Amino acid sequence: MTQPFECEVRFRIEDIDDFEARLGRLEARVALDYEFTDHYYTPVGSRWNPVEKNLRIREWIQPRQDATVYFVKLEVVSADGLQFKRALLAEGKLALFAGPLERCRALLEDLGFEPWFSVRKEKARLWEVPKHGFLTAVEYIRGIGWTAELEFEGQDPGKARAAIQRVLEVLEVSLKTVTHKPVSVLYLDSRAG
Repeated sequence: MTQPFECEVRFRIEDIDDFEARLGRLEARVALDYEFTDHYYTPVGSRWNPVEKNLRIREWIQPRQDATVYFVKLEVVSADGLQFKRALLAEGKLALFAGPLERCRALLEDLGFEPWFSVRKEKARLWEVPKHGFLTAVEYIRGIGWTAELEFEGQDPGKARAAIQRVLEVLEVSLKTVTHKPVSVLYLDSRAG
């Protein structure tokens, strides 16, 4: 779902059947079924703050395709009481290399990075809601549970905030359940707590 300077939020889904029924009432349709594992890396001997940047290898399970090394640099933006993460690179996730998983691992190790942790996304679906003009990714994440992600073009954070607010209202999702934290941080928080 990458948008220029993508702005996104995520929220937990307590009852997946209820949420998918809500999407059905909105005449949503599945645009893509997918599954992957993100393997996060950090510089040898130190840890990056994953709210600010991350480096990972995406190992695709479905659809089958080459593994991809992604770099992301982020900032947290606050607009009218809503915090969301915003990519500082126009590409959102910058693809650095694509190829076999072992080659991706060797490349990062040669560059001075080491494996940190892995996050698996299963039973994932990208839902298209044409009637309201948005997409949402709904994913089961091992160690976290069901979550949904909303992502919008972020050249203008004020417009992104308005779009997020509008879609949350359409989905009947409370602002109180929304987080700016990237999946990496949610996963690390779940392991710590």
